[in-house]
Amino acid sequence: MIRHVIQPVSHGKRARLWSARVRLDGWPKARTYPLRVTDKRVAQQKMETLVRELEKEAAGIIAPKLMRDAAQTPISEHLTAFLVDLRVKGRSVATLGKYRNCISKLCERCRWVMVRDITAQSFCDWRARSGLRPKMLNNVFGAMCSLLHWMEQQQLLVANPLRHVQKVTNNAGPFRRALSPVSAQSLLDAVPFHRATVYLMVLYTGLRRSELNGLKWEDFELEASPPKMQVPSSISKNRKASVHYLRPEAVSALRDYRSIDAKPSDYAFRGRVPRPSTVRNDLERAKIPLVDEHGRRVDLHALRTTFGTMLAANGVSLQSSKSLMRHSDVKLTLKVYTDESHLPLQHALDTLPSFTVPKPAAQLTALSGVVLSVKQSETVAEGRNGERLQNSDRVAVSRENAAGVVSSGRGKLVGPGRFELPTSCTPCKRATRLRYGPSKRTVTKAPG
Repeated sequence: MIRHVIQPVSHGKRARLWSARVRLDGWPKARTYPLRVTDKRVAQQKMETLVRELEKEAAGIIAPKLMRDAAQTPISEHLTAFLVDLRVKGRSVATLGKYRNCISKLCERCRWVMVRDITAQSFCDWRARSGLRPKMLNNVFGAMCSLLHWMEQQQLLVANPLRHVQKVTNNAGPFRRALSPVSAQSLLDAVPFHRATVYLMVLYTGLRRSELNGLKWEDFELEASPPKMQVPSSISKNRKASVHYLRPEAVSALRDYRSIDAKPSDYAFRGRVPRPSTVRNDLERAKIPLVDEHGRRVDLHALRTTFGTMLAANGVSLQSSKSLMRHSDVKLTLKVYTDESHLPLQHALDTLPSFTVPKPAAQLTALSGVVLSVKQSETVAEGRNGERLQNSDRVAVSRENAAGVVSSGRGKLVGPGRFELPTSCTPCKRATRLRYGPSKRTVTKAPG
């Protein structure tokens, strides 16, 4: 072990404050710790205290000093540093606001001030009495876990205290529904032209509200072949630029919607994207129920769900739908943005090949071969013995054996009341005799 106090030299000048030079057993090299004192005796005492703490940290008796300091820092300061790091990574303003609101509200409701106050029991108690929907509870839980996971990566926390808490099961399913083509057309017919154009753009492109507000006329190429629109990465949710081809109906509406003096740098839809209250009024005017019998509602984002459902209903491949919806995971396209109630399930069944089941008599003939009828059996028995065979003595002969009977043309009467049918076994060619009596049936094989 190496430990001594020094006054570092910088640019040929000795520093006024003392520092400690320490290397414990197992360290590859010595480390310098500033003591921030001018008296050498005080510096030596602080160095001894520092060495004892370092030895306890190495033995696992106490947490590192960085973690101990973090435990004494309010959660609000950690949240500020977390949001700064997310902003540097390029997260959107909406995402930053979501983290700030969710984490701040949760700490206030659970009465968390320091990191040491965060416990799984306090969180579960709040969740039980909150009365919030499962989706909101999982969003708040996920936001808090993101902060705690970031603190683990920064070595400010030993372990996430909520790591063993599980999310709430959400069996409600999607809370938005898609509009049918008839309902979508009714909505377009019932609203003014400028709002109908906005609705039409969402129905044919699946644009989000923030993307509509950020589009400029320079992002449209209406005269190109084919006409298209580009969503810049600066306004896209996934921060990736994308190109969308426009249908002729959308191109015609955009040409009528654009004013004559509009500049390329002007926003196309900002200020004209309907608010939630306006959307509700438009739905009422179009006589479309806001909430259906399953509790699913319709809003502006539900038109994006309608776009994804129309792609699936018209046989568009899953990979193409995922690209047009700009999803990173195909599960999101399937589970959230596809309304199964609008899929052509009956038409899908009609496309299957046709299969038929044979009639029972024909199937019995095909499986069992030639069957001697009751009448034939009685005729044979009466002709040979003059007695009627009992039901238990009626035998169905297999196809191969029956072929032998037909080829021979007749049987042989053996003893009183017994009739012998000569047959042959194809694999071994051994003759087999089937003898039937009035009350006893025996099978005798001819010697090889």
